[in-house]
Amino acid sequence: MVQIALLRRLLGLDRSAGSFEAPLDVTPPAMTAEPPESPAAVVAVACLNCGIVLDPPPRSTRLCPRCRRRIVVRHSGGRAIYLAEASVEVFEAERHRGTLEHTWSRQRNGWLQLGRLVGVPADRRKRVADGPPTAAAVRSARTLYLVAVERAVRAARHDKRWEDVSRLRRRQAAALFEEAGGSAPPADDVVALHREGMAATLRQLATVSPEAELVGASCCGACRADNERIIRIADELRTPRLPHVGCPRGLCACDWWPAVRTPRPKGRRRRAPAAAPATVSDAAATPAEETPAEFHEP
Repeated sequence: MVQIALLRRLLGLDRSAGSFEAPLDVTPPAMTAEPPESPAAVVAVACLNCGIVLDPPPRSTRLCPRCRRRIVVRHSGGRAIYLAEASVEVFEAERHRGTLEHTWSRQRNGWLQLGRLVGVPADRRKRVADGPPTAAAVRSARTLYLVAVERAVRAARHDKRWEDVSRLRRRQAAALFEEAGGSAPPADDVVALHREGMAATLRQLATVSPEAELVGASCCGACRADNERIIRIADELRTPRLPHVGCPRGLCACDWWPAVRTPRPKGRRRRAPAAAPATVSDAAATPAEETPAEFHEP
């Protein structure tokens, strides 16, 4: 007992002793932030059923050498996860739920961003964004955008702001096309929205010219064939051709620009050379015309 007390005193562990005094002339070490230690590499894994150490750790699913039960190996974020066979179903369900939440969050944020561009109030967007990412939250954000874009299109059409109508409708068509998977051919309602945007572009161009030039993209043969084709706007409004049927992009990137025709060069008319003005010397050298006899004075 005495020996233990002596050792504690020598090691400075018995602070109740009166002879212990903290040194006052020693400056305390500076509190420096140490870098966080990197996680140690996994060098051994124990079986989740019998507890035997598996060295080296298994890289893929295999049986335990002692209990002959399956050790399931899954990978997530560059790390290996070791599971008992009974836990695999729960693990897969949780991972699937995490994937769905990530997808719902991305879709919800996309609709809310589109809603911000068409004037959805900030408080309504915040209310949807603060909730958990669910399929219902995605539908709510989508409804906010679609209602707001219809209101914006009606106002722009009433004021004949055709450029705004074109931008709103084409953006709406692109969003619905991407939501459906972005595979050709697009749905009829998506095509109708895109054509409404193109018609608004033509009405804007009709204020300066009765014709428009089609600027074709390079995505398919139909788009390339119509490039630089000049068409009367009235004819195109009656039978729209954009987006091109059969384009692999679904909603092709072709657009309308103002038509700029090169004026034809005017033909040069030949003119007779101008006569030189008569001088006094020329008049003196020219003989005077004789006056007829019947006009001579008697």
